[in-house]
Amino acid sequence: MRLYLYLFLFLFLNCQSRIAGSNPVPKGKQIPFEDKNHHPFSLTSKDFFMIDSNEKMKEVFRTIHQHTQGKRFSPIPLVRENETYLIIKPVLKNTNDVSVESIILDKDILYIKVKAFENPDFRPESRFSPNILLKLTGRIIFKKIAIN
Repeated sequence: MRLYLYLFLFLFLNCQSRIAGSNPVPKGKQIPFEDKNHHPFSLTSKDFFMIDSNEKMKEVFRTIHQHTQGKRFSPIPLVRENETYLIIKPVLKNTNDVSVESIILDKDILYIKVKAFENPDFRPESRFSPNILLKLTGRIIFKKIAIN
């Protein structure tokens, strides 16, 4: 009987738990990035939009300038060959904005980790998902995005 007890104890201690409180962090490549702007209006109808040319960037900023009040417009960034710009729309839960903590590329999936916070520039009762413009270092090729 003790033999069975030791065997089960040994197996139990060597097993990894399958129950996790959140999604596991992928072991892929960490992507350096810059969080450029958060916009409280829609820039794209999709969940994400990759900007890899100056023509696409001009189209996005044409929409931004239409929603901008005043006489000064924000400058249009130049898309260089070793940069990729990305617009994401994370889902809000209890706050009016999110901050991007890390970006990891693993097997053609771009994992974006976000953290909720209250942005004083947006209305406190706003629950509209912000459109976040990110600048990724390098030409990043991916097929899917997962936002945690």
